[in-house]
Amino acid sequence: MNCESLSDLIITKVYSATTIYTEKNTKAKRNNRPCWAIVVKYEGETTYVSEGKSFISNIHNLVILPKGCSYEWHCTHSGHFSIIEFDSKIVCNDIYSFPVKNSDKILKIFKELEYKRTIKKQMYEIESIRDTYSILIMLLQSSQKAYLPTGKLSKINPAIDYIAKNYNKNITNDELAHLTGMSTVYFRKLFTEVCGVSPISYVHKLRIKKAKEMLKSDYGSVTDIAESLGYLNIYDFSRAFKKHTGISPTKYQKTAT
Repeated sequence: MNCESLSDLIITKVYSATTIYTEKNTKAKRNNRPCWAIVVKYEGETTYVSEGKSFISNIHNLVILPKGCSYEWHCTHSGHFSIIEFDSKIVCNDIYSFPVKNSDKILKIFKELEYKRTIKKQMYEIESIRDTYSILIMLLQSSQKAYLPTGKLSKINPAIDYIAKNYNKNITNDELAHLTGMSTVYFRKLFTEVCGVSPISYVHKLRIKKAKEMLKSDYGSVTDIAESLGYLNIYDFSRAFKKHTGISPTKYQKTAT
């Protein structure tokens, strides 16, 4: 399951937070869903079918129905479910399914959100977006834990934390390896296994990500941004940026504004 789309979601509005009861054997078909939805089936069970794939929705499995997807659903066991419907510009065809161990905690956020929207508490619109993000973050974090070997990740975490705080400095593999207590050779191998890229490539990817954010705003000139990110000069920065994005920083800045 690719969660990249979920990581990039920018929620513009929450439309509703409701609890609904469905009888066994109730079924329906939906084409080109107009908005996103998070569904917690805390009683009974419902099956969603999209593009030949089946997804179970029950107390142990939460589903996210993306904007633009088409599917059929069939309630196989009667019960209640809570649903949050919200909007984002991103459109996706694939249904997301998450096995959850903390369904009670997620359901509590649902219920509080539903209550706020029912009585229309002050700032309920902003809080609705915040609470929806909270659920998404919990799901993405649980997904990361499921796919990343916890023991290996914990070993390289000191290096990841150091990079996040010092990405604009000259960082070496030896320096990062020392922070983790591993040999440089073993550290590079383990880091690449867990993160999918080498430690130094990870540093450069983080710098380019930060550069994109800066170029979209009014932080300063391309030269100022290059210096802020730790590049020796604008030429090194431009070369690295084009290598990762395919275009120059100046051209990206023009298309982003």
